[in-house]
Amino acid sequence: MKSFASLTFLALTIGLASPVSAATAVPLPTDLEPIERTCGTPQPSARDLVRVKEIRRQLAKEQPLTQLQATGTIRVAFHVLTSGKVGNVTDEQVNAQIAELNRAYAGTGYSFALVSIDRTDQGGWARMNVGSGAERHAKETLAVDPAHTLNIYTAALGNKLLGWAYVPYGIPEDHFLNGVVAHYGSLPGGPFLYYSLGRTIVHEVGHYLGLLHTFQGGCVPPGDLVDDTAFEDGPAFGCPEGRNTCPDPELDPIHNYMDYGYDACITEFTPGQIALMHDAVSAYRPSLIGGATARGRMEEIAEDAIHPDDVTGGIEFRGAGPNPFRSATAVRFALPHAEHVQLQVFNVAGQRVKSLIDAQMPAGAHSAMFAAQELPAGLYFLRLRVGAGEMTRSVILLK
Repeated sequence: MKSFASLTFLALTIGLASPVSAATAVPLPTDLEPIERTCGTPQPSARDLVRVKEIRRQLAKEQPLTQLQATGTIRVAFHVLTSGKVGNVTDEQVNAQIAELNRAYAGTGYSFALVSIDRTDQGGWARMNVGSGAERHAKETLAVDPAHTLNIYTAALGNKLLGWAYVPYGIPEDHFLNGVVAHYGSLPGGPFLYYSLGRTIVHEVGHYLGLLHTFQGGCVPPGDLVDDTAFEDGPAFGCPEGRNTCPDPELDPIHNYMDYGYDACITEFTPGQIALMHDAVSAYRPSLIGGATARGRMEEIAEDAIHPDDVTGGIEFRGAGPNPFRSATAVRFALPHAEHVQLQVFNVAGQRVKSLIDAQMPAGAHSAMFAAQELPAGLYFLRLRVGAGEMTRSVILLK
């Protein structure tokens, strides 16, 4: 198990390739010569670790009350950044990447639907580095509705970076920095010899959904916050079968998507990782799934009724932003027609702590301010009642 740092970036970098047979190797430009992944993520703080563990405990208590589970279809906006002809992956490669995501995440409760592809020829953006001005400018310009959509950016990354993602802990769910960045050469059919099956983006989406590397923290608890991934002293490169780097009878999890093996070697998530993803999405990305966290106790409002693109055809409950927040946050929703609305806030014990709206509301977009200066830090639930229907979103109050 391992923890999460605020605004943590998870960067995979690439080095030099080993010689390969000319009969099987794809000719590579000199800047596309991978041999292994390495990571530049900062160590998570003890405070971050305690916070995530406490939130998970609160979710476990709340589960019987709300029956919430953050699963469903994730919308994907794909941004192809190029420098001239460099990085110009095909639509077929993009579709193959979505298919690889769906294959890898089958059984987790998540699926992925491509909603858009855009292409931008901008050399500076195409050579972006993690945390750079180029990254901020590109994402601020191109990001599509980050609270509801997974934005994936491919580029000819600088410093031999293979990819990175921002974990959910530390930035609001609607911030433009959210999403995944990957080297274009790592897509299915790309030129990287050992990393061209599309599993770099599988790995990075794991971070986006709240997972840490399997080797987080080495042999020291709590590791990656997951009980069923064996402790691992450091990343596994290649595919070292039988590797055991900690005083533990279990072998290192070299086949896990969150380790550093070759694409062909990493093939699985564990049940514990799946549970952590569900908790992270429930707590930190409550708007990502179209109605998944909102369908707790009632099914009267269909999934497509709260789809972000269907404001006029149904009710949209977009949740709160910023989330997490420190003193106040705006709660946003939209109505297709006039209706009586109740918007209330509950703590994890199921006690109502605030009533934000109880009135007849006209059709259109609405917002209400949830001011929480007097409330203790923790997990809260926003319950929106519209007529006979009910939806719930979670928010995190920090102090």
